[in-house]
Amino acid sequence: MKKKVGILVDSTSVSKQINDLLQLSLQSDNYEITSLVINNINKNDANIISKIFSYINSCGLSKFSSAAVFKLICKLESLAIKRVGKFSAFYDKYQLSESKYEVINVKPTISPSGLVYRYEKSDLEKIKNAKLDLLIRAGSGILRGEILTVCPNGIISFHHADNDINRGGPAGFWEVYERNPRTGFIIQRLKEELDGGDVLYKGFVPTSWFYSLNLAKLYEVANPFLHNVIDNITSGKSSLSAQKKSPYSYPLYTVPSVPQSSVYLVKTSAILFGKMLRKIRGKSHRWGVAYQFVENWRDVTLWRSIKIPNPKNRFLADPFVVYRNGEHYCFVEDYDYATKKGSISVYKITSDSSVELGAALVEDFHLSYPYCFEFNGELYMCPETQEKREIRLYKCVDFPLKWAFHKTIMKDLSATDTTIFPHGDKWWMFTNLDKSSVGEHGSQLHIFYGSDPLTDNWTPHDKNPLIFDPLTARNGGLIRDESATYRAFQRQGFNFYGKALGVAKVKTLTTSDYSEEVLFEVEPRFFKGIKGTHTYNFDKGLLVFDFVEIAKNKTGLLTMKNDCSDS
Repeated sequence: MKKKVGILVDSTSVSKQINDLLQLSLQSDNYEITSLVINNINKNDANIISKIFSYINSCGLSKFSSAAVFKLICKLESLAIKRVGKFSAFYDKYQLSESKYEVINVKPTISPSGLVYRYEKSDLEKIKNAKLDLLIRAGSGILRGEILTVCPNGIISFHHADNDINRGGPAGFWEVYERNPRTGFIIQRLKEELDGGDVLYKGFVPTSWFYSLNLAKLYEVANPFLHNVIDNITSGKSSLSAQKKSPYSYPLYTVPSVPQSSVYLVKTSAILFGKMLRKIRGKSHRWGVAYQFVENWRDVTLWRSIKIPNPKNRFLADPFVVYRNGEHYCFVEDYDYATKKGSISVYKITSDSSVELGAALVEDFHLSYPYCFEFNGELYMCPETQEKREIRLYKCVDFPLKWAFHKTIMKDLSATDTTIFPHGDKWWMFTNLDKSSVGEHGSQLHIFYGSDPLTDNWTPHDKNPLIFDPLTARNGGLIRDESATYRAFQRQGFNFYGKALGVAKVKTLTTSDYSEEVLFEVEPRFFKGIKGTHTYNFDKGLLVFDFVEIAKNKTGLLTMKNDCSDS
């Protein structure tokens, strides 16, 4: 029998995130959301002028001014976010039908500050009588008192920030203000301390360039994991253990002051102006590829490397080396500004030159990250085919330019930068998945395993995603030697895809565990004027990597966003 779960809300008009969670819950074999616990809060019928004077009287003119300016910013940005297709419904409200749920009306006792909610015994009894296993906080107020333990599994709630360094709010704002490269979220079992509950899950996404965009992306990416946590708690198979705590040494964040809001507006306007100016001047983030012959891929002076000239109206990225018949071949993403999509091209590289041999793979959808591997004497390629919503394998028919589609090994998923290799008695797939619908592939490393690389039966790792952090999660290549496997990874920056890269040694890889040790990181300083780097590969004495600079594309066309374009 499914466990009964309730949601604590302020009304039957709920956010998109709550509506999405209700839809996700229908997929669970372990729980169902049966009850709406509705806070009946006294509505003040006073006119707007009276409300303003009441707020000023209780909180002061300074706080009122701060709240008013920030609310104006939110309003303006909400209009802007509606123009972004994948987030256009972010601020929409959804009306729940009371006939589908058991409705429990409660009336919290609210503190003079208006922040803390406590509940009378009679209301707590109503909730207990509903026999709920778990309660989800989706309404207002800092909950205190017996409400925290009224259900056997307590109350769980989001905190949309990293609670080790950011408690309070507004969610998603201060990371943008402070230009942090990542914005965190936690799912916690509530305790008396504000945002100091037991952390059951934590993740991070890259910080976007303005507040509402950052908030929308954060909410959309995090939401499916609330469903996962509830599913785990109610499964009866295992219990989630709380993560270790450390003393909180930062201030409590609040609504920004008027000067802080002004600084935010200036910074954000500068970013917007810069983006507009680049487009007017026909400039974009243009990637390139470089190489160097070297014995040790760890001990290399990158500025000595040789650049492969970008073809006219195109750019190269995501280089991978294949050594065949005593010669080196470099497979790359070849992005065409005119068609606005990538294909896979091949260069033959010697100590004297790099020669373009031609196109190895062209599809009617975008291709990148041409990862190659051998199996049973045959050469296969697993390029990034996210636009197709598949992970596909291509088999080499006539090296290096003739390849044929072999099979789809996963479908109906949004995956990038898939890397497949043998380890122990299994084949392993490292890939970057987006579990939401917003195309955020920079934060989550998922691992699968199977009997061979051609199997249709890939088993997800017990702890997926193994990494949930834009500083290390996204794949940037694979290097193997006789003693170890090394995963190259990307590091995302504030408002910047592919800011830097690193290499980590795989320490533990089993069906129940994974660990890696970061050996080094590479900053984009080795060539003059470059802004980022995100792929690093090596085979038989040849090191290849990529880099990005802001430059004109030769067509004068504006570029569209893709794996290696301006984020």
